[in-house]
Amino acid sequence: MLSRDRTPRGPADPRRRERVIAATEEVLLEHGLDGLTHRAVARQAGVPLGSTTYYFATIDDLRYVALQRVVRRYVAWMHEWAESLGDIGPEGLADAIADLIVFAHAGYQRQVVVDFELTVAAMRHPELRELATVYSTATAAMLARRTTPAQAMALTAAMDGISMLGLVSPEPLRTDDIRAAFRAILVPGADAGREAE
Repeated sequence: MLSRDRTPRGPADPRRRERVIAATEEVLLEHGLDGLTHRAVARQAGVPLGSTTYYFATIDDLRYVALQRVVRRYVAWMHEWAESLGDIGPEGLADAIADLIVFAHAGYQRQVVVDFELTVAAMRHPELRELATVYSTATAAMLARRTTPAQAMALTAAMDGISMLGLVSPEPLRTDDIRAAFRAILVPGADAGREAE
């Protein structure tokens, strides 16, 4: 018969689960989805290997909960950015989006890479598709507050394409070129002057 004062099975540290999730995020940012293993997470968190499997039986469980947090952080970041724009016209919005992409690539490139890795992984893993589409739906919804729905969709697609190009291009993309691309969507005839130059 078990003693009444015997502690329950599993890690006694109530914060250990949170540390495991935080460590999973860091492994994802450092090594990508392909580098995510229970062993790598345990090493990053400084916990026994059994602690990761105690909370998350499979690597899919671990991956999903960490990616959830990454996506939520992106949505909060985009919301904060959208709220900071104030009263801004189409040309100003185009410039603000371009500056956002340059800022993200300069200081948060690892996060941008994970964003795209999630999108690619969702093509083969249906359980990730709903999570992966949050990026585009949240971005389009925030942009639609200042544009038409069609423009918001076009801007979101352009943001994805330009960001991906920026990750693989051997040379950094020119900020002026990025701004011109978004102005072409938001400001009719904005690219006519550039062609005439």
